[in-house]
Amino acid sequence: MELARLIGQLSKAEAYSFSVEKVEVCQTHLSVVFLAGSYAYKIKKPVEFGFVDYSTLDKRRHFCEEEVRLNRRLAPEVYLGVVPITMSDQGLQMEGAGEALEWAVKMKRLSDDATLQAYLQHEDVAPEVVEAIAWRIAEFHAEAETSKRIAEFGGFEAVARNSLENFEQSYRQIGVTLSLAVFERLRTLVETALLHLRNLIQRRAERGVPRDTHGDLRLGHVYLFPDRQPPADLAIIDCIEFNERFRFADPVADMAFLAMGLAFHGRRKLADTFIDAYIRASGDREGRELLPFYMAYRAAVRGKVEGLKVQQSEIPAAERESALAKARAYWLFALGELEDPERRPCLVMVGGLPGTGKSTLARNLARHATFEVIRSDVVRKELARESGETKTANAYEEGLYRPEWTDRTYAECLRRAAKSLFEGNRVVVDASFREEKDRRLFIEAAVHWGVPVAFLLCEADSEVVRVRLHSRRNDASDADWAIYLKAAAAWEQPDRRTLEVTRAISSGDREDDALKQALESLAEVGLYPPR
Repeated sequence: MELARLIGQLSKAEAYSFSVEKVEVCQTHLSVVFLAGSYAYKIKKPVEFGFVDYSTLDKRRHFCEEEVRLNRRLAPEVYLGVVPITMSDQGLQMEGAGEALEWAVKMKRLSDDATLQAYLQHEDVAPEVVEAIAWRIAEFHAEAETSKRIAEFGGFEAVARNSLENFEQSYRQIGVTLSLAVFERLRTLVETALLHLRNLIQRRAERGVPRDTHGDLRLGHVYLFPDRQPPADLAIIDCIEFNERFRFADPVADMAFLAMGLAFHGRRKLADTFIDAYIRASGDREGRELLPFYMAYRAAVRGKVEGLKVQQSEIPAAERESALAKARAYWLFALGELEDPERRPCLVMVGGLPGTGKSTLARNLARHATFEVIRSDVVRKELARESGETKTANAYEEGLYRPEWTDRTYAECLRRAAKSLFEGNRVVVDASFREEKDRRLFIEAAVHWGVPVAFLLCEADSEVVRVRLHSRRNDASDADWAIYLKAAAAWEQPDRRTLEVTRAISSGDREDDALKQALESLAEVGLYPPR
């Protein structure tokens, strides 16, 4: 049966033998999940992508059975079995009688609010939680099946094949989900990392380190139930069942997926906590050296997969648009994991009151740390010329500095930053960032784009600022001492999340001192080589 028709009929409540108020439908590039009452039914799309083959009914049934068998290792109470989809006089029936037209995995329905990803979005994840997850995964790896055959999949040749295959299968996405510059840089970095790690990867395979792992440890696959007793307090679903070479792997390659997910969502400290706990639990200190490579590999896989969703017409347009944004972010994240600190794509905000040395510092960062500078004062004037409005400000928040113009300016700075980051560049946005909403806009955008973010807050003595503003000539900024005083009175203090990425820069008489502080701050977060 045509996939679109199948989805349409199984989206109706009449397709189920029990009372269903509404059927919700979720899609990936490989499957469709129907959420009906207390249950979730998952069918496999009739696709063949090279790395997966669901092209026949027999193959889809086989992989449904494999999905249940394998996932019962980490979620035994969730996976209920494999059921047929049949035809009756009323239409398609889930778990119906007669000849099976399709097969589905039947699961207990779990609340989206229980996923680790949902907990993160509500900022409700303590370090102890990810430590407990790390210990559970380490225990799973220690008990997982291993053999000479499994170990071969973790050998260098297999690892290199999996890594480089991402580029072969994503070539058509160039210009859509990633730029040619990012594609070529990342491929070169992956090849270089493989050469460097070749002996270590092969030695671990020869020692029998690889296991039959999960293969898809995404944040959305980890469910937390803090009110239940272990082991029922944790369920990890949706492992890779369709390709053994993606599941038979070094345990570090498996745990790197979850570490990548935490870091990708802007929680690098939690990722480090998870990694440290896993290393302690597994005793695998040697594996730490492999983490940047495997985190980049996992991000590239997600970039490829989200890119495949963009191309599937049966997926709703809003979901394809979301997949496009995710794909671009994953590719940039992958590049950042392997790139040298001074070349790592990132977004740096240089803010502060007028006259505190923002623009001077931004220019120096461009010269010393390969940044592209986007200066809000220049952007504002360019937008004004385009619109025909030339009235500047004689007083605070007048003329081109009215709130609506400021919002428009920040939006254009954000658009230009996104365009530059798509090419794999490093971006400095030079603006006051006086209001917390504007800081949050850029910080959240950086997380959305998959790149690190830092806020360098320039501070200077008021007398130094007075002299600077009085002597300023032929500058894009229109701020004077009176505007400085107004801006200082209206300055909003950063909130807790903004403070996490904020570094104060004392910009006194010597601009070299401010640059030194800034570079040291960037080195602390991996965006410049440490001294």
